[in-house]
Amino acid sequence: MKIVIVGGGSAGWITASYLASTVEADVTIIHTDLVETIGVGESTTPTIQHIAKKVGIDEPEWMKQCEATFKYGVEFNDWNRIGSRWLHTFDDIYPFEIMHSPLQDLGKYNAKIGRTSCDYFLSLNKGSGKSREYNDLHGPGETLLERGLSPYDHAGRNTITNFPGYSFHVNAHKFGQAMKNACKFPITEIQKKVMHVNYNEDGVESIVLEDGDIIQGDVYFDCTGFQRLLIGELTDWNSYYPTIPNNRAIAGTAVTDIPFKPCTQAFAQQDGWIWKIPTTERWGSGFVYSSDFTTDDEAEERIVKFYADQGIKYMPVRRIKFDAGRCNEVAVKNVIANGLSQSFIEPLEATSLMITCSTARSFEELYNKNHTWNASKSKALSRFMHRIIDHNKRFVYYHYILSERQDSEYWRNISQGHDAVQEVCDYADSFKSDRWCEQGETKFNRFNLISMILGFEKTYCNELEDISAEDIEDYEFFKGMSKKHYEHLIRNNLTVDEYIDKING
Repeated sequence: MKIVIVGGGSAGWITASYLASTVEADVTIIHTDLVETIGVGESTTPTIQHIAKKVGIDEPEWMKQCEATFKYGVEFNDWNRIGSRWLHTFDDIYPFEIMHSPLQDLGKYNAKIGRTSCDYFLSLNKGSGKSREYNDLHGPGETLLERGLSPYDHAGRNTITNFPGYSFHVNAHKFGQAMKNACKFPITEIQKKVMHVNYNEDGVESIVLEDGDIIQGDVYFDCTGFQRLLIGELTDWNSYYPTIPNNRAIAGTAVTDIPFKPCTQAFAQQDGWIWKIPTTERWGSGFVYSSDFTTDDEAEERIVKFYADQGIKYMPVRRIKFDAGRCNEVAVKNVIANGLSQSFIEPLEATSLMITCSTARSFEELYNKNHTWNASKSKALSRFMHRIIDHNKRFVYYHYILSERQDSEYWRNISQGHDAVQEVCDYADSFKSDRWCEQGETKFNRFNLISMILGFEKTYCNELEDISAEDIEDYEFFKGMSKKHYEHLIRNNLTVDEYIDKING
């Protein structure tokens, strides 16, 4: 089989290097350096580790190449109200510990009855509770963040490998290049402009290049960003507006020597929000907003002032227009969209690179079942990715409707007419039968939704499980032992700065 990928940004090279490493196929990538990359997707989820491992590059090496720093979650400032703060950490430790390496008999018992620590926490706290207590219960993420520690000790050992607790901030373009350079399998690279795409009843028949060369393949990946050069002729765009109201972003860098936090920071503003993502070379930062409420000039003035008030110079680089949404069909016949060609919600919760990685991984799993690809498999891939993308959209949307902010037309417009807490609680409960996620899985689940409810200082409003006093006592013991366990594991960890200095020589 021959796979042809059009587009050479981070989505193109992640797709090419991953599939070359996992699928028995000839892989060709067509791109031109004339196409400018977007570069707003620099915050990642743990999915990125799976991609790098499959390509065969060690974590310290690719971290060095793509200016990476560690990420223990997303810190939301001023979202529920001005002055509020919530850290959304990564997934629930208890399913992994209980299901895969129980510390005691209790773990095996809980596996039988199908409870998670979410159930216990809510029951003990009558549906409410502090977000920090919830995070401490579920892993070392917030403790590592607070102390500025890396996941590695002085001997170079990863001390939290049994925890789902970290990801990375990366230069997204350089991550794609690192995957390209590390790939041990051949990839044919063609640096030419696509002039024309020929279609037939099976999808794309061939691609005509600027010098007249004709490229044919069995499967085509469209990684051309918002151009949608291949997929745009085969399916329409499903816009998420006005559910997701934002459609503009100012992207740039903050120039400062101030030490960074090992987390993505999101600062709610009266008409949008500002992201702050630290890599080793810069702070990537930008302002996400809606043109319904804010002009581009006003947005640029707002983010420049946001940093000036902290004594920091902000350098705007690009003004980006986007229409949040996805293709009606992610895969049509022999064409599969990936990256911005396929979907874009907004930079919140690192959804873009996560979905890019999930698409490549899902294609690999479907193809390798019998080493063929056809229209039926494209439909199956579409159905699967639609669920992931639409769930991510819903998860992002909840950040807005749970907010109590009413200080501007922007926030009042978003929150009007919603019984938000009930909606989120009901959706969280829909995951009760599908809560066990393998390490590295991409989807947000009940753990994340309960974390959001507590982070926005709301009370879980559905019926609580009736847990016996004996089970509660066992659970409290297990909780205490787990906290002592990870405190012991991280006692000799390097700081983030020490580790980054070490891998960069």
